[in-house]
Amino acid sequence: MSLLKLGILIAVVVAVLPADREQQAALYDKAATAVHWTATFCDRNGATCDQAGVVWSAFVEKAKFGAAMAYELVTKDSEGAPASAQTVRYNVIEPGVDLTPRGTLRAEDLEPVWRGAMPVQPNGGRI
Repeated sequence: MSLLKLGILIAVVVAVLPADREQQAALYDKAATAVHWTATFCDRNGATCDQAGVVWSAFVEKAKFGAAMAYELVTKDSEGAPASAQTVRYNVIEPGVDLTPRGTLRAEDLEPVWRGAMPVQPNGGRI
């Protein structure tokens, strides 16, 4: 998040806060109650937290497996060897191979065109 966006967000939060002492105290009490209620959720709902722990541990195991599989697939080549053991393949021209050009291109067609034709001014001179 950019510094400007963060500054705007902080300004909005500060602008929304109450200025009256009684309202500030009420807001503080409500926030403290919400934090306490959230922190003690597992004390009140033990079975739900136990089930959530089982689900979370299964999720973590699946995530580890997926990350390991992705890493392994990325680091291996198509034959299954590790990527560090890949050999570089070069196209080698065998001796005796005819390298004469084929097709309809002439030698002038194969030369690079570095500049286009020089434009001609209306009075016949070059630019």
